[in-house]
Amino acid sequence: MNLAQIGGEIHSKRIQAGLLQEHVAKFAGLSRVTINQLENGTLKDLGYTKLKAVMDILGLDMETVQPSGLKSALTVAARSISTSYRDVMTPDMLSMVLRSGQAPDQFQPHLMALLDETPLPVVVKAVAEAATPDVPAKKIMKHLSQWAKQWKVCRTVW
Repeated sequence: MNLAQIGGEIHSKRIQAGLLQEHVAKFAGLSRVTINQLENGTLKDLGYTKLKAVMDILGLDMETVQPSGLKSALTVAARSISTSYRDVMTPDMLSMVLRSGQAPDQFQPHLMALLDETPLPVVVKAVAEAATPDVPAKKIMKHLSQWAKQWKVCRTVW
């Protein structure tokens, strides 16, 4: 598989995940222009480390298939963000909150942990799992971005 074919797979997966090129660029530490060129097949070369960073964000491996390691990102994320708190956020609750964009006060610290500490590939996959035809992943990403600004989280990618 060549770089142009990989770029096409990256484009498809990015759209499916509801991410903008700008999001993927920030998450991977690249420019939006580089992501655009990668997706359009006009990028001549991209080092392994940079390409891997983009693919990891989208849950792709070098064969551009879903890696088998992460079965339910919502479960992993819910468990991870509930570790330090008495109130436990279940995967179903996390999914509902992500879709609604309404963060109950008692779960604001959990969601801040999601935005600041949860590995980005887990967040991206959890968003994709929570998405529905009525609430696409792109809308959920907007909710995350709004919360990040409102709560002034430390991770600057939002």
